[in-house]
Amino acid sequence: MIFSGAPYFLLEKGKQDQWYPHVIFPFDDHDPTIQALWDRRALPYSSYTLSTLHAHLPIPNDWMIEGDAPIQLDSRRQTGRPKRASFDLGTFEVPNMLSMNGKEPGSVGFHYFLESPVADSVRFTGPPEVNAEAEFLRLSSLPAMEAYDLMEHRSQPYALCADGTVHDRKRLLLDGPSAWKKIGVRDIDMRHLVARLQILKDLRDETLHGEVTKTILDMEGIPYLGSGLFTNILYPPPRFMTIAGEDRHSLQSQIKALTAALATPGAWFDFNLPEWRLRIGQIIWEVSPHDGDFVDVSTCDKPWAGPSLERKWFLVQMVLAAELLLRLDAAVRVGLLRCSHDLQISEADIHDFERLRTAKVNWDMVAVRRLMDSFNFNYSPIQPEPSQSARSESSESSKKPHHFSFKNHRESASGKVLESAWTCNLIPGHVNRQLKGLLLFAENIGWPRIAELKEQFQLICQNGNSQRVNDAYNQPTQSISSTGHSKTCKNTMYSRSLSSRPLSLRYTKDPDTSGLSGWITRTWLAGLVLPGESISNILMATILENDVDAMMMLGPAANLYGGFSYHGRSWWSQECIVGRVLSSLDTNMCMGWLGSGLLPKDCRGLEPLDNTWFEVNVMDPPSCPGGPRIKQGKKISVKSTPLGVGDLTSGAFSLPVDAGDCGSKTKIDFQSLVFDVKGSSQQPKINEKHPLVARQATMVFSLGSSRRKSPGTVSFPLLYNVRFISSHECRPPGGLVLYRAPGNATKRGSSSASSSPIRRRHLPRLPGHPLHRSYTYKVISLDVLPKMPEPDSRSATGSDRALMWQEIMVLDARGGPEQEAFARAWCASVGYHAIVGRIGRTCLACCIREARAVKIRVVIRVGDGTMNGSLSNVNTRPSISS
Repeated sequence: MIFSGAPYFLLEKGKQDQWYPHVIFPFDDHDPTIQALWDRRALPYSSYTLSTLHAHLPIPNDWMIEGDAPIQLDSRRQTGRPKRASFDLGTFEVPNMLSMNGKEPGSVGFHYFLESPVADSVRFTGPPEVNAEAEFLRLSSLPAMEAYDLMEHRSQPYALCADGTVHDRKRLLLDGPSAWKKIGVRDIDMRHLVARLQILKDLRDETLHGEVTKTILDMEGIPYLGSGLFTNILYPPPRFMTIAGEDRHSLQSQIKALTAALATPGAWFDFNLPEWRLRIGQIIWEVSPHDGDFVDVSTCDKPWAGPSLERKWFLVQMVLAAELLLRLDAAVRVGLLRCSHDLQISEADIHDFERLRTAKVNWDMVAVRRLMDSFNFNYSPIQPEPSQSARSESSESSKKPHHFSFKNHRESASGKVLESAWTCNLIPGHVNRQLKGLLLFAENIGWPRIAELKEQFQLICQNGNSQRVNDAYNQPTQSISSTGHSKTCKNTMYSRSLSSRPLSLRYTKDPDTSGLSGWITRTWLAGLVLPGESISNILMATILENDVDAMMMLGPAANLYGGFSYHGRSWWSQECIVGRVLSSLDTNMCMGWLGSGLLPKDCRGLEPLDNTWFEVNVMDPPSCPGGPRIKQGKKISVKSTPLGVGDLTSGAFSLPVDAGDCGSKTKIDFQSLVFDVKGSSQQPKINEKHPLVARQATMVFSLGSSRRKSPGTVSFPLLYNVRFISSHECRPPGGLVLYRAPGNATKRGSSSASSSPIRRRHLPRLPGHPLHRSYTYKVISLDVLPKMPEPDSRSATGSDRALMWQEIMVLDARGGPEQEAFARAWCASVGYHAIVGRIGRTCLACCIREARAVKIRVVIRVGDGTMNGSLSNVNTRPSISS
């Protein structure tokens, strides 16, 4: 079959009007090898799988990739994996992080690119807008009896869960237990809270790892579960929440009550938001005041408003999520699969569970799974001594009431002891695994002080002294804003920028006395990493926090969507256009970051910019007609089918191949990366502890040829935040190629092509797949790019604009990394995303079809080789038989 090995692109309809990208091989149904072709790099280490919720092959504990080479340490065993699955939430990070690292440097895969327009960071940009209690606002217009009934209803538990009220979490917390009651939550005793969290962890471990299949119902019956839940954690559901005749302590009622409380708009930390996924460790380990969206307890003089209030609220949220997760798992396993006589779960019940659960509630259960996988929990009534710096600040702030304190408890006016949430000790269980993953990341990005970094962590962990690590995990850390350092991140937590994602790093000059540096380091070493892009940010931030020299040179204000220079090298986030373009040159890459031996230069004096953070201003690329492809359903497969659009005769297909000569005849050399630094005409102060803002980054190349005595210079400003997509691998079929060999005309007026004799050749592999004539394309040499007029698709309208996107531009960048960097820089200067297709991995036809599938105009052909069995002298449109 001539289309054997050709990828077919499509979208699958999922829940909540979401579409999921897929690549299949419909012409190879019975060939298992063809189904395993990838366009992405494998995750280098087992701890990096924390980045995703998508199904993937497990990575053995002792397997890792250093650079591009897989190595084995001892064996390929993987220990500690669950024996059985748990409740399927149907929730995934968007975009798919398995596709974050494409086969080509600085690129992404097909899945990641398609999902980028509907990414979590695009859909969830901040907390919901707070409004007042909706029904309460209508009091003035209601008759007296109705107003009285409304006031009575308003004071009941769960009254403000689904009435239209959008809460301000900070205000709700400071209002105290009377406000918490209105969303159904009790003021839970800390001893019970910690004990219950550990019990739920043990129950979950038993259900996943036990020798016998069990659920929470096998260990705690439904009456016991209901009694414990509605006595210690939640209030019993009132009449308006239950159906007539329904047992208020039934499993269905328990699930409804837990879901109603967790789904209350604005009341909790929302892990829908990627920023909260990054800052989950800040909630747990950093005392207020924080540099983000956190409660300022100094504004409230109530006894419950202690410095650990938000830590306790987070633990309450996690207990509720764990209670819900284990009940949903039991409902499915017992109520449906086992057909229990004691528990009757109907299809209507399942529908209700699905309807009540919001995306935010699903992410609560994702978060609590990670929390229980990362820690054991115990209650310690004795508060650890604070560090010297904390004691110093505590004494300095003693004149200010209600500043943070490390006291074990406070006493309310009623005499009730209000314990600190720091009585909950978290005991990490995967420090060694996470440390190996961190050091592998440092080696793969070419960190210059890897030996010092290893020594630093050896000092912290004291060769496996777990008690010292455990003690460090149960001491609070301070906010940078508290110690007089940079407040760059203040009030910027939900800001959305293509070039900036600020974060304040924490570090200590003396790890021997202060333990682990900050909440970011603790987050990684514990494995408390939520799915999504936060893993890249946490990895790099942890490296920096534990390199004292780097922190002294760079300062605590980091930009995780930019880059930085240090010790004569530079490192770039894959979210930065500079990193994506530079990655085709000699770079070290791992998990969304790359290291380069290149330093950017200031455009004024061309001085290298070293030991500083960078922010590079860019714009969104011009939008394509019709909107993102992922919102167009089945159109992706219609537009990219191997069969094309139109007739299916043999004359409708051709076999496009790359030209025999490799790339442009013009010699291309990379010269420099130049930054126009924002500010006055004065030389920028490199040692300032904040990122330098580049209004424009420019890539400079020299072009030379045999006709030219001296090379010319070409500059491409990197104006647009374009993406580069690794082409999906294909495998051309074997077959017979019929083509016309070059010859002379035999009749007047006839062409040499039409009069040349037909030749045939049997090949083990054809030079590519056939391409239908409905796919139009044009091959462009790199030396033509500087002369091409800038595209003006934004001013085109109607059919003219649509036609601009029908013809695919194929940039011939074969020959070396500088040719590829030249092509990438041009794409960034004009605003074109591009498929990067390497010869030997993907044929030209499949690259063109994938470009049409994802709705982009450019294919960059790279590499020095040819497809197996290709015809080096064939650049015509041959006929094909198989």
